[in-house]
Amino acid sequence: MKLSKRNLSRTLLAPALALLMLPFATGTANANTSPGWGDDKPDVIWDCNHNNADLCQYHQVNAWTALGKRRQVGNTVNNCAGSGPLRFDITFRTDRSTSYSFQQETSVEVSAGLKDTFEAGVSASASQTEKWEVGTTTSASTTLSSNIQPHEAGGYWFAPYWRHSQGWLEVHYGKRKDGHYYWYYPGQGSGGVQITTPVMNSDGSMKGQWYWATWKC
Repeated sequence: MKLSKRNLSRTLLAPALALLMLPFATGTANANTSPGWGDDKPDVIWDCNHNNADLCQYHQVNAWTALGKRRQVGNTVNNCAGSGPLRFDITFRTDRSTSYSFQQETSVEVSAGLKDTFEAGVSASASQTEKWEVGTTTSASTTLSSNIQPHEAGGYWFAPYWRHSQGWLEVHYGKRKDGHYYWYYPGQGSGGVQITTPVMNSDGSMKGQWYWATWKC
């Protein structure tokens, strides 16, 4: 079969166009990292993280304190092969830090400057017996002196109290960005930005509940 010049030009042109268009399509899909935004909006999380905006302000719309899920702390203490009670003295310790969620996505890193922005917008504690500080790591520890019976094991669990905050981010630019000076992420009055920080007792230790349990092994 003989190809005419007209058919040959069409055959060669189509793959060339596809190759030229591919990088642009890929770049557009990855152009924005602020969760929940489209490519026609600025990457406000990145800009606030890198001081590329004139103002970044967090507005809290909802907040509450609640006991979180319990998680095992430290290694299991066991007396599985023992013939008599096992006496032990062990100190258990656990740490918790503030976490940030943007449109249910928590993989975005938050810089020190943006942490300060969130801290300024989170309502302060109204209680003298507990407090919270956004961006800090808080610890809780306890020492247990007890016995474990033969053929038993035991472990400690800790459930911290969390201060939950929901709100939105107001971002100002000195010149128009994607057509506007002001942007509200993910929407004015929304709760798409979520901050969860551990609650502390008055002495600075993490507030929560300890649970000790034993079982047969």
